[in-house]
Amino acid sequence: MKECDIERMIAFRRELHRFPELSCDERQTAERVLGMLRDIGVDEIHQGIGGHGVVGIINGLSAGRSVGLRADMDALPLVEENSMAYCSSHRGVMHACGHDGHTAMLMGAALDLLQQRPASGRVVLIFQPAEELGTGAPAMLEDGLLDRFPIEAIFGLHNWPGVEAGRFVVHDRPHMASSDDFDVLFHSEGGHGAMPHLTTDPVFAAGLFVTALQQIVSRNTNPEDIAVVSVGSLQSGHASNIIPATARLKGTARSFTPGVRRQIEKRIREIVDGIGLVTGCSPTIDYRPSTPPVANDPACVALSRSVVEALWGQSSLVDHPISMGADDMGAFLEKVPGAYVWIGNGCGGSAPQLHQPDYDFNDDILEKGSRFLSHAARRFLDGNR
Repeated sequence: MKECDIERMIAFRRELHRFPELSCDERQTAERVLGMLRDIGVDEIHQGIGGHGVVGIINGLSAGRSVGLRADMDALPLVEENSMAYCSSHRGVMHACGHDGHTAMLMGAALDLLQQRPASGRVVLIFQPAEELGTGAPAMLEDGLLDRFPIEAIFGLHNWPGVEAGRFVVHDRPHMASSDDFDVLFHSEGGHGAMPHLTTDPVFAAGLFVTALQQIVSRNTNPEDIAVVSVGSLQSGHASNIIPATARLKGTARSFTPGVRRQIEKRIREIVDGIGLVTGCSPTIDYRPSTPPVANDPACVALSRSVVEALWGQSSLVDHPISMGADDMGAFLEKVPGAYVWIGNGCGGSAPQLHQPDYDFNDDILEKGSRFLSHAARRFLDGNR
């Protein structure tokens, strides 16, 4: 990419950062993506896929196979605590996960591919909404993304704080967890705190539930497997001397294999029912499977590593532990082989972390990310002619 192209993509990224939008509300973001795709001259543009999803098409010099490149577009409900000129202008909404950078890297890759088109085949540029809810990729798939734009592989990048800027991590095992949410409600008639024998106690039931959850990972999961079950919200009552009528808990379950995922759900449901019997409270549970684990295809792992080595040398490939964080890129990878690669956003004590109010995408990695994506697409198409 030329220096002027890099500066153009940085300006585009900062514009996205200044005008963030939450999941399922990415109207202006999609319009900005559409405008840039028109400006750089992609061959086809399609919009409104799975909500505010956008797809761009770049054709090679001759017919051939198809490869997808994906980036997410949505922001988070956080108040930004930065002072740069392009800070969020929408109070309470900010790009705290780098999706502005992911979108800009994919746009940079598109520009690079247009300047040097693949010898054959087709590149499908996928700008995805609603990643933070885990619903964007499934919505695009349900809306016929792969039927309308068949692809044989898919590649994407996620910036990663804690990894040196511009270094790449390419995992060969599942590296981002499945994410399921549960909402449990214990019902009671309510009563006086001084006369607990005259009612049932949902607060007590909630306490038993939180405690019992801890045995799922420690006693029901093979120690060789990795899993997490956490309660993030417990709401009940408002006074010291009133036994409330309800207690509500919300939590998340994370794992890496289908078997463990099913076992966790089974045990949570059994615990809820059992506590209902023990305490006399009437329980209800809403268990919502969300994103599958992110698992790279071995051939796409090898291709990704070869691209990094060819462009920047083997030293640019580094190791990093897997994450219990989730990403709905896993929904694409369930349907199509591919690789979701991490690119370092910077490390050290002052490096901003994901989903924090002081986070910002590192513009210094934008060119590398763009080149990785464009070269991965070319390498796949050239190797499958």
